[in-house]
Amino acid sequence: MGFFDLFIHNEKKEFINKIHQKLSQDFSHLSDNKLVILACLSGLLARVAYVDFNVSKEESDHIESSLINCMKLTADEAKIVTDIAVDEMKELYGLDSRIYCTPLNSLLDIDTRYMILELLFAVAASDGNVDNEEANEISYIAKSLLLEKKYFLAAQAGVKDFLGVLKKE
Repeated sequence: MGFFDLFIHNEKKEFINKIHQKLSQDFSHLSDNKLVILACLSGLLARVAYVDFNVSKEESDHIESSLINCMKLTADEAKIVTDIAVDEMKELYGLDSRIYCTPLNSLLDIDTRYMILELLFAVAASDGNVDNEEANEISYIAKSLLLEKKYFLAAQAGVKDFLGVLKKE
């Protein structure tokens, strides 16, 4: 390393996950915090949708509408983010969901993190059934979001008619 290299700032942007890295190219107009929240939220939504190794059209549509409503994205932007998140989840399914939760814990208050649980249950219910695997994944995410059990139960109550263990055949 030369003497002048000490004065050159090589600003390399740190990415919290691959979704964040991919979104930073197309959504450079967003603030850093909003981009991190978008990457983490879309990752969690896609993770719950893909827990059964299949993302239905209803689940994909619900992710898009959630991103439009919560993140104020256009329909085209929400489609791009959903596609990136679902593709990433298919490639990296074994990745621990805490990678998406830890940044949210430092950026969001408890009420907003609870709202994320409600969104996760809504995505799980969008295909007509919240199965045990989806509920278990959301429970793990709730713990990773540092939310007490009461928040999980309250969010789950919002989709009680869709819970697989409670449905009558």
